Amino acid sequence: MEKKIVRVANGQGFWGDSLLGPIRLIAAFIEHLQTQTEATIMTVSSGLAFAPLKITPSYNASKAAIHMLSESIRLQLAGTSVRVIELEPPSVRTGLLPGQEDSEVAMPLDEFITEAVSLLESQPDAKEIQVERVKFLRYGEARGDYDQVVAALNASDPHGQSSSPS
Repeated sequence: MEKKIVRVANGQGFWGDSLLGPIRLIAAFIEHLQTQTEATIMTVSSGLAFAPLKITPSYNASKAAIHMLSESIRLQLAGTSVRVIELEPPSVRTGLLPGQEDSEVAMPLDEFITEAVSLLESQPDAKEIQVERVKFLRYGEARGDYDQVVAALNASDPHGQSSSPS
């Protein structure tokens, strides 16, 4: 049997930024937000919350946790003046991973921003903001093609040989 190296980022720093940061910000501002006539908490998860990229297990897990955090606090805040919106980006051309800014697989940043803002404006009651390109990842399980989605995602990943896991 072949032995494989499994790479998982050290949770301490990574989870502090990706998960504990949003939790702490929400906790710090929630009482103030509830005194407002209208308020919004916007969280940012990822398409990788719904279909994992093999080189980023900690990132995938933190974004899945943000999704569940968003769902949970939305339930807690039901009937209040505070709404919770979750932004679910696909792979976007940013500097998050080496080479990501030039990846043909990733959505150009300006296109993502334009589509996301348009969705926010046209769907004021949306709970999740999903640009068209993330729906392939987001709904794989519901469509019944989750295994194919995960395979396609990982086959198209230009970072598959990365030595710096997240």
